[in-house]
Amino acid sequence: MLIGTRVLYPEEVDYWDADLLQISIYRGMNGSLDFMRKCTRACKDAGVRYVIHPVHYSLLQKDMFEDLMEMAGLADLALIIHDEKSPEGGRLEGESEDIFRRSLGKLSTVTQVSLENSADTGDVNWFWDHFADSITLDIGHVESSGLDSVEFVQSLDAASIKKIRFVHIHRNNGLRGGITDHWPLTRDCAEIRALRELVRIKPDLSVILELNEIEEIEESMDILRTLRQEIENTTPS
Repeated sequence: MLIGTRVLYPEEVDYWDADLLQISIYRGMNGSLDFMRKCTRACKDAGVRYVIHPVHYSLLQKDMFEDLMEMAGLADLALIIHDEKSPEGGRLEGESEDIFRRSLGKLSTVTQVSLENSADTGDVNWFWDHFADSITLDIGHVESSGLDSVEFVQSLDAASIKKIRFVHIHRNNGLRGGITDHWPLTRDCAEIRALRELVRIKPDLSVILELNEIEEIEESMDILRTLRQEIENTTPS
Protein backbone atom coordinates (compact mmCIF):
# COMPACT_ATOMS: atom_id res chain seq x y z
CA MET A 1 0.00 0.00 0.00
CA LEU A 2 1.45 3.30 -1.14
CA ILE A 3 0.27 6.55 0.44
CA GLY A 4 0.01 9.92 -1.27
CA THR A 5 -1.80 13.23 -1.31
CA ARG A 6 -2.80 15.79 -3.90
CA VAL A 7 -1.01 18.96 -4.95
CA LEU A 8 -2.02 21.94 -7.06
CA TYR A 9 1.15 24.03 -6.99
CA PRO A 10 4.79 23.09 -7.69
CA GLU A 11 6.04 24.38 -4.34
CA GLU A 12 3.92 21.69 -2.63
CA VAL A 13 5.81 18.82 -4.28
CA ASP A 14 8.78 18.85 -1.90
CA TYR A 15 6.63 19.48 1.17
CA TRP A 16 4.97 16.11 1.68
CA ASP A 17 6.60 12.85 2.76
CA ALA A 18 4.56 10.81 0.30
CA ASP A 19 5.07 7.68 -1.79
CA LEU A 20 3.31 9.36 -4.71
CA LEU A 21 1.47 12.58 -5.50
CA GLN A 22 -1.67 13.47 -7.40
CA ILE A 23 -1.50 16.61 -9.50
CA SER A 24 -5.07 17.92 -9.57
CA ILE A 25 -6.21 20.34 -12.29
CA TYR A 26 -9.48 22.22 -11.83
CA ARG A 27 -11.03 23.46 -15.06
CA GLY A 28 -11.75 27.17 -14.81
CA MET A 29 -9.10 27.81 -12.16
CA ASN A 30 -6.81 30.57 -13.36
CA GLY A 31 -3.43 29.21 -14.44
CA SER A 32 -4.29 25.58 -13.65
CA LEU A 33 -2.70 24.08 -16.78
CA ASP A 34 0.54 25.97 -16.22
CA PHE A 35 0.59 24.89 -12.57
CA MET A 36 0.10 21.31 -13.75
CA ARG A 37 3.06 21.54 -16.14
CA LYS A 38 5.27 22.99 -13.40
CA CYS A 39 4.13 20.29 -10.96
CA THR A 40 5.10 17.52 -13.37
CA ARG A 41 8.56 19.02 -13.74
CA ALA A 42 8.90 19.39 -9.98
CA CYS A 43 7.88 15.75 -9.44
CA LYS A 44 10.40 14.55 -12.01
CA ASP A 45 13.14 16.70 -10.48
CA ALA A 46 12.32 15.31 -7.02
CA GLY A 47 12.05 11.72 -8.24
CA VAL A 48 8.43 11.45 -7.04
CA ARG A 49 5.94 9.26 -8.91
CA TYR A 50 2.64 10.95 -9.72
CA VAL A 51 -0.77 10.77 -11.35
CA ILE A 52 -2.68 13.59 -13.01
CA HIS A 53 -6.34 14.16 -12.14
CA PRO A 54 -8.45 16.64 -14.13
CA VAL A 55 -11.64 17.86 -12.42
CA HIS A 56 -14.65 19.31 -14.29
CA TYR A 57 -13.35 17.97 -17.61
CA SER A 58 -15.50 15.79 -19.87
CA LEU A 59 -14.50 13.35 -22.59
CA LEU A 60 -17.78 14.24 -24.30
CA GLN A 61 -16.71 17.86 -24.87
CA LYS A 62 -14.49 18.34 -27.91
CA ASP A 63 -13.17 21.69 -26.69
CA MET A 64 -11.63 20.01 -23.62
CA PHE A 65 -9.93 17.12 -25.37
CA GLU A 66 -6.75 18.91 -26.42
CA ASP A 67 -6.03 19.76 -22.79
CA LEU A 68 -6.75 16.17 -21.73
CA MET A 69 -4.34 14.84 -24.34
CA GLU A 70 -1.64 17.16 -23.00
CA MET A 71 -2.29 15.85 -19.49
CA ALA A 72 -2.07 12.27 -20.74
CA GLY A 73 1.26 13.05 -22.37
CA LEU A 74 2.62 14.45 -19.11
CA ALA A 75 1.15 11.75 -16.84
CA ASP A 76 3.49 9.36 -15.06
CA LEU A 77 1.54 6.49 -13.47
CA ALA A 78 -1.91 7.33 -14.81
CA LEU A 79 -4.50 9.90 -15.79
CA ILE A 80 -7.46 9.62 -13.39
CA ILE A 81 -10.77 10.79 -14.82
CA HIS A 82 -14.32 10.73 -13.48
CA ASP A 83 -17.16 8.54 -14.65
CA GLU A 84 -19.68 10.34 -16.84
CA LYS A 85 -23.38 10.41 -17.62
CA SER A 86 -25.01 11.14 -20.96
CA PRO A 87 -26.14 14.73 -21.69
CA GLU A 88 -29.65 13.56 -20.77
CA GLY A 89 -28.45 12.28 -17.41
CA GLY A 90 -28.55 8.55 -18.10
CA ARG A 91 -26.00 5.92 -18.95
CA LEU A 92 -23.54 6.48 -21.77
CA GLU A 93 -25.24 4.82 -24.71
CA GLY A 94 -25.54 5.47 -28.43
CA GLU A 95 -23.73 8.59 -29.64
CA SER A 96 -22.46 9.62 -26.19
CA GLU A 97 -20.98 6.16 -25.68
CA ASP A 98 -19.27 6.30 -29.08
CA ILE A 99 -17.73 9.71 -28.32
CA PHE A 100 -16.60 8.61 -24.87
CA ARG A 101 -15.04 5.38 -26.16
CA ARG A 102 -13.17 7.17 -28.95
CA SER A 103 -11.79 9.78 -26.57
CA LEU A 104 -10.91 7.18 -23.95
CA GLY A 105 -9.19 5.07 -26.59
CA LYS A 106 -7.03 7.98 -27.75
CA LEU A 107 -5.99 8.85 -24.19
CA SER A 108 -5.25 5.19 -23.46
CA THR A 109 -2.72 5.03 -26.29
CA VAL A 110 -0.68 7.65 -24.40
CA THR A 111 -1.04 6.62 -20.74
CA GLN A 112 -3.03 4.40 -18.43
CA VAL A 113 -6.45 5.93 -17.82
CA SER A 114 -8.07 5.06 -14.50
CA LEU A 115 -11.81 5.67 -14.09
CA GLU A 116 -13.14 7.03 -10.80
CA ASN A 117 -16.64 6.92 -9.32
CA SER A 118 -18.00 10.45 -9.02
CA ALA A 119 -21.00 11.27 -11.20
CA ASP A 120 -23.07 8.21 -10.24
CA THR A 121 -21.50 5.89 -7.68
CA GLY A 122 -24.77 3.98 -7.41
CA ASP A 123 -24.40 2.82 -11.02
CA VAL A 124 -20.63 2.84 -11.28
CA ASN A 125 -20.28 -0.94 -11.42
CA TRP A 126 -22.07 -0.85 -14.78
CA PHE A 127 -19.78 1.98 -15.91
CA TRP A 128 -16.64 0.15 -14.80
CA ASP A 129 -17.78 -3.09 -16.45
CA HIS A 130 -18.31 -1.29 -19.76
CA PHE A 131 -15.37 1.14 -19.86
CA ALA A 132 -12.66 0.53 -17.25
CA ASP A 133 -9.35 -1.25 -17.63
CA SER A 134 -8.13 0.52 -14.49
CA ILE A 135 -10.29 1.68 -11.57
CA THR A 136 -9.86 4.46 -9.02
CA LEU A 137 -12.22 3.76 -6.14
CA ASP A 138 -13.18 6.96 -4.32
CA ILE A 139 -14.35 5.75 -0.92
CA GLY A 140 -15.41 9.24 0.15
CA HIS A 141 -17.71 9.47 -2.86
CA VAL A 142 -19.28 6.14 -1.89
CA GLU A 143 -20.25 7.58 1.48
CA SER A 144 -21.35 10.96 0.09
CA SER A 145 -23.64 9.18 -2.38
CA GLY A 146 -25.53 7.65 0.54
CA LEU A 147 -24.03 4.16 0.33
CA ASP A 148 -22.24 2.21 3.05
CA SER A 149 -18.61 2.11 1.95
CA VAL A 150 -17.77 -1.07 3.89
CA GLU A 151 -20.70 -2.90 2.29
CA PHE A 152 -19.75 -1.45 -1.09
CA VAL A 153 -16.21 -2.82 -0.84
CA GLN A 154 -17.48 -6.19 0.38
CA SER A 155 -19.85 -6.40 -2.61
CA LEU A 156 -17.18 -5.76 -5.27
CA ASP A 157 -16.71 -8.67 -7.64
CA ALA A 158 -13.34 -10.21 -8.40
CA ALA A 159 -13.10 -8.53 -11.82
CA SER A 160 -13.53 -5.05 -10.32
CA ILE A 161 -11.10 -5.71 -7.47
CA LYS A 162 -8.50 -6.85 -9.98
CA LYS A 163 -8.86 -3.53 -11.86
CA ILE A 164 -8.56 -1.27 -8.80
CA ARG A 165 -5.18 0.43 -8.82
CA PHE A 166 -5.82 3.69 -6.97
CA VAL A 167 -8.02 4.73 -4.05
CA HIS A 168 -9.17 8.24 -3.20
CA ILE A 169 -9.96 8.71 0.47
CA HIS A 170 -11.56 11.54 2.45
CA ARG A 171 -14.36 11.62 5.00
CA ASN A 172 -18.03 12.38 4.45
CA ASN A 173 -19.09 14.45 7.46
CA GLY A 174 -21.80 17.00 6.67
CA LEU A 175 -22.35 19.99 4.43
CA ARG A 176 -19.79 22.75 4.12
CA GLY A 177 -18.74 24.70 1.06
CA GLY A 178 -21.48 23.05 -0.98
CA ILE A 179 -20.19 19.48 -0.43
CA THR A 180 -20.36 16.95 2.40
CA ASP A 181 -17.08 15.12 1.84
CA HIS A 182 -13.33 15.88 1.69
CA TRP A 183 -13.15 16.19 5.48
CA PRO A 184 -10.08 14.93 7.39
CA LEU A 185 -10.00 11.26 8.35
CA THR A 186 -10.54 9.87 11.84
CA ARG A 187 -9.05 6.60 13.04
CA ASP A 188 -12.29 4.63 12.90
CA CYS A 189 -14.36 6.51 10.33
CA ALA A 190 -16.36 4.47 7.82
CA GLU A 191 -13.91 5.31 5.05
CA ILE A 192 -10.96 3.88 7.00
CA ARG A 193 -12.94 0.74 7.83
CA ALA A 194 -13.76 0.31 4.14
CA LEU A 195 -10.14 0.86 3.15
CA ARG A 196 -9.04 -1.74 5.71
CA GLU A 197 -11.41 -4.27 4.11
CA LEU A 198 -10.09 -3.48 0.64
CA VAL A 199 -6.38 -3.54 1.52
CA ARG A 200 -6.76 -6.91 3.20
CA ILE A 201 -8.08 -8.25 -0.11
CA LYS A 202 -5.70 -6.28 -2.31
CA PRO A 203 -2.66 -4.80 -0.55
CA ASP A 204 -0.92 -3.45 -3.68
CA LEU A 205 -2.92 -0.23 -3.89
CA SER A 206 -1.96 3.43 -4.14
CA VAL A 207 -4.10 5.42 -1.69
CA ILE A 208 -4.40 9.15 -2.34
CA LEU A 209 -5.67 11.50 0.35
CA GLU A 210 -7.96 14.28 -0.90
CA LEU A 211 -8.45 16.95 1.77
CA ASN A 212 -9.35 20.61 1.46
CA GLU A 213 -7.50 21.70 4.61
CA ILE A 214 -3.76 21.57 4.06
CA GLU A 215 -3.09 21.81 7.80
CA GLU A 216 -5.03 18.56 8.37
CA ILE A 217 -3.20 16.47 5.76
CA GLU A 218 -0.29 15.20 7.86
CA GLU A 219 -2.52 13.86 10.64
CA SER A 220 -4.69 12.01 8.12
CA MET A 221 -1.59 10.63 6.39
CA ASP A 222 -0.43 9.32 9.77
CA ILE A 223 -3.76 7.51 10.12
CA LEU A 224 -3.12 5.87 6.75
CA ARG A 225 0.44 4.94 7.76
CA THR A 226 -0.88 3.35 10.96
CA LEU A 227 -3.40 1.35 8.94
CA ARG A 228 -0.66 0.18 6.59
CA GLN A 229 1.49 -0.96 9.49
CA GLU A 230 -1.49 -2.75 11.05
CA ILE A 231 -2.18 -4.63 7.81
CA GLU A 232 1.49 -5.51 7.35
CA ASN A 233 1.72 -6.82 10.93
CA THR A 234 -1.30 -9.11 10.47
CA THR A 235 -0.44 -10.38 7.00
CA PRO A 236 1.27 -13.81 6.99
CA SER A 237 4.78 -13.62 5.55
